[in-house]
Amino acid sequence: MMPRVLMCVTAYNGRDFLPRTLRSVGAIDRDGIDLDVLILDDHSPEPGWSQELAALCAEAGVDYYCTPRNLGIPRNVNLGLARGVSGGYDYVIICNSDIIVPSGVVKDLVECVKGDPTLGTVTALSNNVSLYSVPNSDPDRFLSDQDIVNWISAGVSGVYGHNVMDIPAGISFCIIVPTAVIADIGLMDPVFGRGYCEETDFTLRSRRAGYRIGLAPGVFVYHQGGGSNVDAGLLSHGETTVPANEAIIDLRYPQFRHQVAAFSSSGLLEKMHTDVITKILAEGGRQFGYRVDFGWVARKPTDPRQVNVQVIPDGTAEVRISLLGFEHRWQLRPGDDVATQLREFFHRDPESVSIDSLAGRSFSWSDDAVHRDDRLSYPARV
Repeated sequence: MMPRVLMCVTAYNGRDFLPRTLRSVGAIDRDGIDLDVLILDDHSPEPGWSQELAALCAEAGVDYYCTPRNLGIPRNVNLGLARGVSGGYDYVIICNSDIIVPSGVVKDLVECVKGDPTLGTVTALSNNVSLYSVPNSDPDRFLSDQDIVNWISAGVSGVYGHNVMDIPAGISFCIIVPTAVIADIGLMDPVFGRGYCEETDFTLRSRRAGYRIGLAPGVFVYHQGGGSNVDAGLLSHGETTVPANEAIIDLRYPQFRHQVAAFSSSGLLEKMHTDVITKILAEGGRQFGYRVDFGWVARKPTDPRQVNVQVIPDGTAEVRISLLGFEHRWQLRPGDDVATQLREFFHRDPESVSIDSLAGRSFSWSDDAVHRDDRLSYPARV
C-alpha cells in the first residue's frame, strides 16, 4: 500500500515568493506516494492576496484553507498536524512558504523515516536551517532555482542516501512527522504565541517520549529564510529568534543549550558540511567543467555552473574551489603536482588554465589548455 502523505505549507502574505513555492510543490514526483498538498493561509492581511492565493491553488490543484482570523504559526501548524491524524494519513510534512523543494522530496523524506519507529521527526538539509545550514556565500542569488535544487539534492543523496543524522532539535521549515507520533505526543504548544521555538519544544517533547530527532543530509531544500516570518511581523530584518520564547525553552529543557554546544563541538556538523560541499564541487566539475587560475586574484566566472579553482602562488599547499556560492579549501598532497591532484578530484582536465605567476609551482597540462595573462602578472614581491 502506498504511504499517504499530507504536505502542509503554512502561509502568511508572501506574494513575492509563495507562487514560486507553489510551482515547486506542483513539480513533486508522486510516483509511489499518495500525496495531498494543503496551503494553510493564516488570514493574510495583504489586500486581495488570500483571494489571489486561493485562485492559484485551485489552478494548481492544491487544497487551500484560510483561517477566519490570524492564529499564529503554532496554531496554524496544528491545523495541518491534526488534519493528518483525522484524515488517516501516515505522515505529515510541514513546510514554510519561502522554499524550493527537490522533485523527490516527499519520497526521500518518507524513505528516511519509514521502517524506524524510533524516529519522531526528520528535518531536511538546507542553506538556511539553523545551525545545520550548509554554508553558502549568497544562496538567494545562486540557489533559488528549481533545477539547481534538484541537482544539489541528487548530489547529496549520492553521499548520504536515506540515512539520518541525530540532532538536538528539529526545524519545521521542512520536517516530516509520522502521524503515530502526533497521536502519541500531541500538537505544538500554543504558549509560543505567534511563533518561534514551537518546533524546538515539539521535537524535544518527542525525545522525552522516546523518539529520535533526525536530519536528512541527503535531502536538500532551498530556504529563503525569514521571508515568511518577516512578512508576518514576527521578526525585524536582521533578527533570528524571539527571546521570550527562548526563555520558555530554557525553563522547560535546562540542558538543551549544553546539548547544542556539545553537538556543535563534536565535529559531526563540520564533517557533514565538508562532505556535502565537496560532493557538490566534484560533481559540478565532472559535469560542467572547471577552470584553474594561478594567481592572487581569481577571475570572475563566465559560466556560473563552471567550477573555479584558484591556486595561490605563495608556496602554500592550499587551493580554493568554488561553485554557486559553495567554497572548499583543499589541502594538496606534497610531492604531486597540482594538475595530477585536480585530475583525481574531478576525473577530467580543466577547460582552461590561467597563469599570472607560477611562483615555483609545477604543472603538467598541455599548452593549448593554458592561457597566460601578462597584464595581470605580479612581481615576486608585492
